[in-house]
Amino acid sequence: MSRPERTGRVPSLRWRIVAAVALLLVATNVVVGAVTVVAFRGYLVDRLDAELSTAAMRTVGGRDGAEPPPGASGPPPGSSSSSSSSSSSSSSSSDDLPDPDNAFIGAPGQSAGTVIAVVRDGDVVLGGYTDGDGDQRRLTAAQQRTLAAVQAGGDPVTVELGTLGDYRVQAVGDDGDVFVTALPLGDLDAAIARLLLVIGVVTVLGLAVAAWALTVLVRRSLRPLERVAAVASGVTALDLERGDPDIPVRVSDADLRANREVEQVGGALNRLLGHVARALTVRRDAEAGMRTFVADASHELRTPIATVRAYAELSERSADLDAVHRNVERIGREAVRMGDLVDELLLLARLDASALASGAPASQVVREPVDLTSLVVDATMDARATAPDHRWTLQVVDDQPLLVAGDEVQLRRVVTNLLTNARTHTAPGTAVVVSLQSVAGSASASASASASASASDGAVVRFVVANDGPPIPAESLPTLFDRFTRGEASRSREHGTSGLGLAIVRAVVMAHGGSVRVASEPGRTAFTVDLPASGAS
Repeated sequence: MSRPERTGRVPSLRWRIVAAVALLLVATNVVVGAVTVVAFRGYLVDRLDAELSTAAMRTVGGRDGAEPPPGASGPPPGSSSSSSSSSSSSSSSSDDLPDPDNAFIGAPGQSAGTVIAVVRDGDVVLGGYTDGDGDQRRLTAAQQRTLAAVQAGGDPVTVELGTLGDYRVQAVGDDGDVFVTALPLGDLDAAIARLLLVIGVVTVLGLAVAAWALTVLVRRSLRPLERVAAVASGVTALDLERGDPDIPVRVSDADLRANREVEQVGGALNRLLGHVARALTVRRDAEAGMRTFVADASHELRTPIATVRAYAELSERSADLDAVHRNVERIGREAVRMGDLVDELLLLARLDASALASGAPASQVVREPVDLTSLVVDATMDARATAPDHRWTLQVVDDQPLLVAGDEVQLRRVVTNLLTNARTHTAPGTAVVVSLQSVAGSASASASASASASASDGAVVRFVVANDGPPIPAESLPTLFDRFTRGEASRSREHGTSGLGLAIVRAVVMAHGGSVRVASEPGRTAFTVDLPASGAS
């Protein structure tokens, strides 16, 4: 089976699905990662603020209750005038430290990088921090101004201290002094950056794995759909115009069970192919029937035309006036025969055209109350006079006239054709029983009765013509009502029939919303016609 052709300009459904799911996965990971980072950073900031609050309370008390220095230029806390006699190297080292006694800066319990500043009257009288080695470092003027601007008693805030980076700062007032404590955000930012890196790596790896797995899954899921497309492509390669109308390709049951979508598409394709195959079969049969019809019609008309031509030539060469008159009479009989044949063909053509135009054969028939009892009685009396060598029996069960809605001329033709068929195809002495009665709507006629607006309670008028002659061959029964079909396989015109009588019966009965059927067995052959009863009385 050939695979469907691919074009580069049409994007693949497989890659559309993979790309869409991948984008959704990326968007989901981004949202989840952002929420995680924000929540985790908030959690870390809260913990840092708790530590900052503890450190701020410790700063206010100083170590052992120490007091802040009186001014920025004053001596460090804990120093005295006697200390000036110390060696010059020791004095120089103490002057470089903002808090030599570690009363505030570098006090026990403080972590490395903690910034301490004591603000008095808007000026920083003491400020510094300890580095990673435990050494004290002074603050620059810009850093001191930033810390001095922090509002005392407020919530912790984030400030930038130049080269030191971002800090969380809290200021606490006590006796006119403001003690500012700041903890670095470097570790917190490093943790957030590490978390972002982990989320990014996991997202990329997860996206790659998900895209691979999704590609495999979508490819496997779309394989039945590709086979459905291959079936459709295979049908296009069939020669449906001149080949076999049976379409052998179908979507397999295994593919139909793959998933619901493939079942819907494949099932619809199978139904479509079935409809196409049936339509092609009907077209083939119609074409074959048309060819047979044309051949039969030509065959039926050729004989009377040849007869007319032959008698015309004889009359032209004959000098006997009586012979000429006989030839003219024979030409007239053949002309009548041809006229009857043409009339029958025209009637069938009109009935077929009405059925094709309306889709409901009964809608094109003239609807008038017709006394079927009178028609059957008159036709039976005519048949008895025409064929006295047959034993005719008429059985009318109902006392009241049986009415049907339809065309009286066409219904009379139905009765006459069935009686003529019984007379023509049976031997002299055959008993022919003609019966007429009203019965309840049967299964074969209920649908027909509902099609007639004048039907009364589903009642059906049943007309039966039965004889005790030889049975009809079983192989002829299925095509008995077809056109140009005779009881014998040969085309003998021994009885002068055209083979259109029963075809007209079926066409007229169906046009009236009824049904006709035949049952034949040794000793009895019966033609049964059911017509919807009329509601008129």
